Amino acid sequence: MKNKIGVIAGLSLIIVIGLLFLSTGGKITSIMLMDYSISEDGNVMTLKVGVASSMGYIRMLKTSENANKKYITFYSTYGLNSHIGAKKEFQVALHSSCDEIYFYSVGGEYKLKLKKNSGTNEWERVK
Repeated sequence: MKNKIGVIAGLSLIIVIGLLFLSTGGKITSIMLMDYSISEDGNVMTLKVGVASSMGYIRMLKTSENANKKYITFYSTYGLNSHIGAKKEFQVALHSSCDEIYFYSVGGEYKLKLKKNSGTNEWERVK
């Protein structure tokens, strides 16, 4: 009887930990753009980012494009406040027609973060 209770308790603990692990690692909406730079040929942008909240780390990003706009969604590391696999710097390929970069934000919307100045052809932060 004690063995059955031990096995059930062990399996329950594994299931709870597994569910907790799977429930993390999703999209992050509180991303702060710390710095950015452009490669000499203008084809790659290096983004240095952080998380605005006191908890959480970034592990990866996914990008999509629509005409001249690039949309970036960041994903958290797995586990509660785990820094395993965390990154602060990401390289993003830029298409020559791209002149606006958006980050995934609260409410499932994308917020404009960087825009190319049409006069100077330089990237600028959007407040």
